Amino acid sequence: MYPHDFHDTLDLPDVGRVSLHITTLDQGRVRYAVRGPHVRGSFVLIPEALADGSVLPSTVTVQYGTGEGSPSALLYQRVHRPDEPVIFNARLHGWTNHINPDSPPGGYFLGPYAHLLRNGVYRPVTEGVRRRSETLLRAIAQHWARLPHRRELITSAARCKAAELAGHEAGKAAALEEEAAALAIRRKQAQRRVNVLNGIIRRRPLPIRAADPAPVRLPISDAEGRSLGLITVREISVNAEVAGSVVYEVSGTSRVHGRFTVERNRMRPQPMPEGIHVAYGHARSRFTYEHEQLPSVNGVTLSGGWDHDNCADITATTPAELPAQMSVGGSAPPATQRRASAVLRALALRYLARPDAEALRLAAAKEYAPGQLGATRLELRNMRTRQREVERQAARHRHREMQYRALL
Repeated sequence: MYPHDFHDTLDLPDVGRVSLHITTLDQGRVRYAVRGPHVRGSFVLIPEALADGSVLPSTVTVQYGTGEGSPSALLYQRVHRPDEPVIFNARLHGWTNHINPDSPPGGYFLGPYAHLLRNGVYRPVTEGVRRRSETLLRAIAQHWARLPHRRELITSAARCKAAELAGHEAGKAAALEEEAAALAIRRKQAQRRVNVLNGIIRRRPLPIRAADPAPVRLPISDAEGRSLGLITVREISVNAEVAGSVVYEVSGTSRVHGRFTVERNRMRPQPMPEGIHVAYGHARSRFTYEHEQLPSVNGVTLSGGWDHDNCADITATTPAELPAQMSVGGSAPPATQRRASAVLRALALRYLARPDAEALRLAAAKEYAPGQLGATRLELRNMRTRQREVERQAARHRHREMQYRALL
């Protein structure tokens, strides 16, 4: 059985011979009552049971003075502990933490929580006090490391916080396990997407009708159902520069003339494009926003376009207000927006009514599928790597939880 109370002496350079009265306290703490030339007082060594640290503490905190409570307890912020060390008539207050007793640090290591406290005022540690304090701390830490009951001390300290730290590890493990489960679901979804994209790439293209240059008269109306007259529309190109698109030219009226490009909405992540996209102007690339031959509505040149997710709810009167951006910036006047919205709805319905609408949709999907496939495969690899790492971390935290619970 190890001694709970014994004496020892140390011969220290620049300090001289000091006597130690070593007392083992509860929770793995050990008090060193020191007496020597220009040195007197107590140091309490406390094994550090830290969250995310080693299960059995590997470092210690040195508390200056005796007394219960955490070294950092607010009660002692500006209140002296009993028997605080007095070095060269200077009273050392606070604590120094994260000291490795097997290899105490050299140089300055007292840290930011070691002060001289006088009349409730913190003062910096003087150079002489610092040097002598560090010499003492290194010697005491090394002496503590050689104690025959060191393992019992650190086990006792770990046991005091085992329940709290087991809960900490369990919380971390649960969060990681939840993330791993979510990643597994996302991986399945990504794999299904890869399969769909591969199927799109392998599908044979469907026949697409060539552009019909014959003019067609289309009625347009506002959101209230009031007629805004007729527009003359003819097809300029089909499935040409932009896959799956039709370029329409509107003419025959002084109020509306110019070109519009209609296609399925390619700005959504679905493998098969959904919705509709109508651009002002003749789109010659899917990577550009500004196009050639911009249309004029009520004398206002418009640019940009309209994206809509659900083709089923497009009618001659809905959606009501659609984008109408002037090419010089800013929104178009209300009358211009009302007429432009009517034209956009009419052209979208014209496009969707084509007998080869599904073939155009497939052509657009086949154009975008290789890029989407590469991005999805990369995402799948990243998720697989992340899931393995998360599962490894979760298992580590569960193992640490069991180690803490074994101490209870």
